[in-house]
Amino acid sequence: MTQKKQNLETIRAAWDAYHADYMQFHLKEWPDFYDHFANGGTILDDEVVRALGDVKGLTLLDVCCACDAKQAFSWANLGARVTACDLSPEAIRIARDNAARIGSEIEFHIADAQTLEPIPDVTFDIVFATYLCWFENIPLACKNWYRVMRPGGRMLMYFHHPFTACLEARDGSLVLERDYFDLEPDCRNFSGTPLADRHGGWNKRLPCVEFHHTLADIMTAGLSAGFRLLDMGEHSHVSDGPLSKLPSHALLVWRKPERSHNLAMHSDGNSAASIHSTASGYLPWVSKIAAGRRNGSGA
Repeated sequence: MTQKKQNLETIRAAWDAYHADYMQFHLKEWPDFYDHFANGGTILDDEVVRALGDVKGLTLLDVCCACDAKQAFSWANLGARVTACDLSPEAIRIARDNAARIGSEIEFHIADAQTLEPIPDVTFDIVFATYLCWFENIPLACKNWYRVMRPGGRMLMYFHHPFTACLEARDGSLVLERDYFDLEPDCRNFSGTPLADRHGGWNKRLPCVEFHHTLADIMTAGLSAGFRLLDMGEHSHVSDGPLSKLPSHALLVWRKPERSHNLAMHSDGNSAASIHSTASGYLPWVSKIAAGRRNGSGA
């Protein structure tokens, strides 16, 4: 087994063990979870909804839905025809149960977001990509997100800002927790999420792996896959303390050109030709946007 395959299986095992309790933590924090979504509710951040606008009737793929599938249910309640994936079989089992209780017709698949092997080519108008810290190979993921998208479709990437992820607030000051340019996998004991911490903690510690990607690496992966960058923004969801002065999240909106590159692209990322020369043509425009904007409105 390769190291990347072992990392993937380590993540899958940790989340398979966590998801049942994770759902219970959600219900403790949000007792009206099922009623909220059954009655058409959503939980998406305002900037996410604004970035895509009206999604009624559009096909949308959520590449990492988790067991609660809150974001998938939200997009469905906004009128999108949603398909949702997760690496964890336990996540998909619980998500399907949740959909049945809510009355949602979302289609769920067990899939690695980086390869999307059960998902056919040229299927979706929108790809919604979050939780990039669980994906080791962002260039491969972007190539497959491009593969499953229809020409003219859009991808919304919404993720914890990689710069701020290197910092921690302690006693009113900021402490550098990791080197921003250190891309080595972060092997650690997984003891649940902050949601679990708010409800007494999770009683297990399992090996897991997270991955750090610089903003430049993420943008280069999107460009090299063939996408065109439409919009970018940095947003803060920290209400107080020193981290409130920095972006907690980054948002990138991409479009697949109407005339996409004629490449023989496979889920493993191999192709018959290089697109780097085409992608590099977008770089001056991207640099101009990145230098001049903080809270991107439409480009």
